Amino acid sequence: MADDAAQRAMDAQEHKKNYDSVMKVGTQFGVPFLLSLTMFFTQLTMGHGLWSVFWFVVTYLFSWYVVKTFFSAH
Repeated sequence: MADDAAQRAMDAQEHKKNYDSVMKVGTQFGVPFLLSLTMFFTQLTMGHGLWSVFWFVVTYLFSWYVVKTFFSAH
């Protein structure tokens, strides 16, 4: 019985560690990428051509910096 409780506690810690790592990667790379992709297609639909790629890069770098700065404080 005690072994089961200890095993469950270790499993919970492992699940929390996995969850935290997935959320960190998702927020640091997924959020900026999706925002940049949105900006890219918005600019492309508005007919800005190659400027779309420029705005993709600018949006990605800015949002990555903001997310990285915000989450580094926690």
